[in-house]
Amino acid sequence: MDCATAREAISATLDGEEPGVDAAALDQHVARCPACLAWQDDAAAVTRLARLEPALPSPDVTGRVLDHLPSPPAKVDWPRWTLVFAAIAQLSLVVSQLFLPQPMAGGMTVQPGSHLEHEAVAFNFAIAVALLWAASRPRQARSQLPVLLSFTVVLVALSLFDVLGDRVGWQRLVSHVPLLLGVLCALLVARRDGRRPWPGARAKSGQAVDAATDGGRYETAGPGARSRERQPPAARRNVA
Repeated sequence: MDCATAREAISATLDGEEPGVDAAALDQHVARCPACLAWQDDAAAVTRLARLEPALPSPDVTGRVLDHLPSPPAKVDWPRWTLVFAAIAQLSLVVSQLFLPQPMAGGMTVQPGSHLEHEAVAFNFAIAVALLWAASRPRQARSQLPVLLSFTVVLVALSLFDVLGDRVGWQRLVSHVPLLLGVLCALLVARRDGRRPWPGARAKSGQAVDAATDGGRYETAGPGARSRERQPPAARRNVA
């Protein structure tokens, strides 16, 4: 038995673990090796001091932890309910465009059945689905923002252009108010719930994580790193 194996077995024995070697062979090696005998005495003294040493007061990190926790949702989650209301308003607009004439500026109306109306119906129906998705899955509300924001920005810009050209009436413009309100609430929900971690989420491989207590850093093993998870406890110890 070499000294490295003996000292690893001694360390495991002091910690109440299986040494992984024959106890009689370990005793024989320590008896004839003064260096390992001295190492055993020193390790036993250090172990005893560590067990008898009073625990130092740890820093209070309660405030830091509470500051990073998301605020509890209100009893009435009005942004999500507003999203549902905006989605219902969009669906009602879809029904009206399918079956009712649409008033325009100058007393003109657009009759249902044209292809342009059908395209508007398809867009409004898709927007209603996006609003409902954001309301039902608030943690995924961010995925709907590109569609909702792009549609809203283009719609607002073209509506201003039509108002200046006297090509649209106020009745038509008022129908867009629920959409604007829904997009605003989608932004609020995405900003609020998008920061909450998923249950069981794990750090990516190779990603360093800051320790909350002492500012240290712990790194996860990379994909090609040798796993030490299933090795016996004695094999995971560094030989002193």
